[in-house]
Amino acid sequence: MKLKMFGSLVILFLLLGAVSVSAQTDPVLDPDQPGSPMPPEKWDSSEPESIDWDGAHYSALTDTFIVKKNFLRTSVEVVGVNTLIWFYDRYIREGGTNPGFRIGFNSWEENLANGFEWDDNNFATNQFAHPYHGSLYFNAARSNGYTFWESVPFTFAGSYLWEFFFEVHHPSMNDWIATSVGGITMGEMLHRMSRTVRDNSARGGSRNWREIGAFALNPMAGLNRIFDGDWNRVYANSPDRYPDNFRSQMDVGFRTVADDRLWSTDTTRVYMKFDFEYGDMFFGDMGKPFDSFDFDLQLNFSDVSLFGRVDVNGVLAGTFLKETDPASHILAGFIHYDYINNSKVEFGSQSIGAGFLSRFEMPSGLELRTELHSSVIILGANKSDYRSTSGRTYDYGPGVSVDFLAKLGRNGWYFLQVSHTQNWIHAVNGNIADHYLGESVVRMEVPVAYNIGLGLEYRLINSERTYRDYEDVSERIPELRINTTWLLN
Repeated sequence: MKLKMFGSLVILFLLLGAVSVSAQTDPVLDPDQPGSPMPPEKWDSSEPESIDWDGAHYSALTDTFIVKKNFLRTSVEVVGVNTLIWFYDRYIREGGTNPGFRIGFNSWEENLANGFEWDDNNFATNQFAHPYHGSLYFNAARSNGYTFWESVPFTFAGSYLWEFFFEVHHPSMNDWIATSVGGITMGEMLHRMSRTVRDNSARGGSRNWREIGAFALNPMAGLNRIFDGDWNRVYANSPDRYPDNFRSQMDVGFRTVADDRLWSTDTTRVYMKFDFEYGDMFFGDMGKPFDSFDFDLQLNFSDVSLFGRVDVNGVLAGTFLKETDPASHILAGFIHYDYINNSKVEFGSQSIGAGFLSRFEMPSGLELRTELHSSVIILGANKSDYRSTSGRTYDYGPGVSVDFLAKLGRNGWYFLQVSHTQNWIHAVNGNIADHYLGESVVRMEVPVAYNIGLGLEYRLINSERTYRDYEDVSERIPELRINTTWLLN
C-alpha cells in the first residue's frame, strides 16, 4: 500500500509537470465589471520584488532565497514525518490489525537492547519506498535552510528514530542504510527538480499548477512554502532556479525480454522512460553537490512492478584535469542510487565512488563523451534463487561496481550509445553467495523531426550467482527495445 502511495505521487508529478509547462496565467477580471477581463489600461504593470544582487546579504535576498536555518522546525518535521507514517501503518493500513506498529515503552526498551539486525520486507518496500521515505527527512532540512552536507545528519537521525521507536520489529540495518543513503541521493534530486517546476513570478492558474506539481515532487518544501506564505507570494526567482544546461527526453515503445535467446519468447510489453540530465560538468556545473546529475525513470506496463527502473547519479565534487576545445577531462566523486525491478531482475544498490569523464569535439558539430566509474556498493540487493532464513527473495551485501559509457551526438541527440556495467555483491545476509550482474547496452537514435526521433536498443544482462550451500545459477537475459523519442527541451 505504501508503494502504491509513493507511486501515485511520482505519477502525479509527471502529469502535473506536463500541465504546468503549457498552463497559461488565468485572465485577471475587472472588479468594476464582473465576468469581464480587465482592460490593458488597468493592468498592474509593476515588476515582481526586485533583488539587489550586489548587496544580496543585506537585501531582500536574505529573506527570499537564503532561508535561515531552523533547527526546531526541521526536527519537528522529521519526527512529524515518522508520526504520520506510523499513524497510517498503525490505524489505517490493514485496518489497524498489524501488530508491528503497536509501539510503546516495552518495544522501545527491547529495540535499544537488541540493536540492529536484518528485516524480511519485500524488495520494492526496502529498495524504493524506504529511500523515498528518507528523502522526506533530507528535504525537511533542505527546505529549512540547510545545505546538502548539513542535511545529511537529519536523514540518518530520522531513519534511526524510525527503526528504534516507530516499529515493534527490531531495528533493521538494511533499512537504515537504504533510507539514509538512498534518501540523500533521491532527496537532493527531488529538491533540485522541484525548484525548476516552481515560478515565483507567476500568477493565477499557472502559479497554482506549478506549486501543486512541485509539492507532489517535494512535499516538505511545499509544506514549508505554505507555512512561510510563499505559495502565492510574487517575487523574483533565484538565479540558480535552472541549471545552465538541462536536457530531458521521453521514450515510449515496446520491450521484448527473453530467457537466453530473444527468438525464444513472445513477451513484449509497453514501456515509458524519462531521462533527465541536470547540469553539464563540462560547462562548469560542478561547484556544489548535485550541480550536475542524471535521473532515469522507467515505467513498465503489465510487469511485476510499474516502476521498473530508477537511477540517480549525482556529482559530489569535481575538477578539470584538462580543459581545451578539442578535448576536456574531469575527475569527480559521485553518489549513486540504482533500482531495477521487473519479471527477470531484482537489483538495488546505494554506492559512492569516482568517475573519469571526457569530452571530445569532432567535425560537423559532433561530440563524443565517455565516462568510466568505479564505486563501492555500501549495500546492494540482488535476487536469490533459494529461500533463506531471512524470508526474503533476495540477498544483501556490500560490493563493487564498475561501468563505462560512450555516446556520440549533436544538438541534444545521441545517435549512438554504448555502455557496460558490472556489479559484484558479496551477500552476507540471506544466502551466503557472490552475485555478479553485468549489463551491456547498445542504443541508436535517429531524429525524424525537430524534437521527435526513433530509437532502437539492445540490452543484455548476464547474471552469475555462486552459492556456498547450493548449486550455482547462471542467467542470460536479452532485451530488445523499439521506441519513439521526444526531446522535451
